[in-house]
Amino acid sequence: MRVKICGITRPRDLEAAIRYDADALGFVVGTPSSPRNLTVDRAKRLMKQVPVFNMKVAVTSSMDLKTLRKISDILRPDALQLHNHNKTIVQTLRNHNLHLPLILGAQIDGQSIAYAKHVSKYSDAIIADSPSNNSMGGTGRTHDWALTSRIRDTIYPRPLILAGGLTPMNVRSAIRKVRPYAVDVSGGVEKTKGVKDYMKMKEFIMNAKENHT
Repeated sequence: MRVKICGITRPRDLEAAIRYDADALGFVVGTPSSPRNLTVDRAKRLMKQVPVFNMKVAVTSSMDLKTLRKISDILRPDALQLHNHNKTIVQTLRNHNLHLPLILGAQIDGQSIAYAKHVSKYSDAIIADSPSNNSMGGTGRTHDWALTSRIRDTIYPRPLILAGGLTPMNVRSAIRKVRPYAVDVSGGVEKTKGVKDYMKMKEFIMNAKENHT
C-alpha cells in the first residue's frame, strides 16, 4: 500500500515522513484558504529536500491557468493534484507539460459515481475525499467507503487514492473496505493544522502498509 503524507510545511516533518517510509509528500500551493498553504518559493525549498525515490506532489485548488503553469514550471512536481478542475484546464495543462501526471479530486456524495467516471477519462488518478466548503478536504470526516469502493471499480484501471478523515486508528479498516491504490492523510497525523505529529505519522504509515488480505 502506498502512502502520501499531505500538507507538509516544515523540513523536520518532511524528514520524519521519509524516515517512517512515506511514498509521497504533498505540498499545498495556490490555496490561500488552507492553513497548510505555502508560497511557491517555500514549496520549492521544501521539495528540494525530497529524496529522488520519493514522489513530490503539488496540491492546489487554484483554477487560474497562470498560477497552475507557474506551479508546474517552478516546482517541477512529480504529479499535480487538482481539487478544482474542468476538462479545459486539464487539457491546457496537458499541452503545457505532456509528462506531468494529473491527480484529480472527487468529493464523495450522491453524484460522485457518474462524476468520477467522467473525470477519470482525462485524469491519471482520482483522489476520493470528503466534501468540504473549499473542495480541499481536510475536514477530518470520513465518507461512505462502500460508495468509494464502487467508484474504484467504475474508474478502473485508473488508480483511486483514498483520503478523507483517515487516521492511524481507521486506516486498516478503510483499506480493507475500499482496496485503494494508495491512501492520503493530512489532518489525521497532525498536532495542529500544518504541524505533524510524528508518532501518529509513524503509526499511520505502519498500519497502512500492513498486509490487509
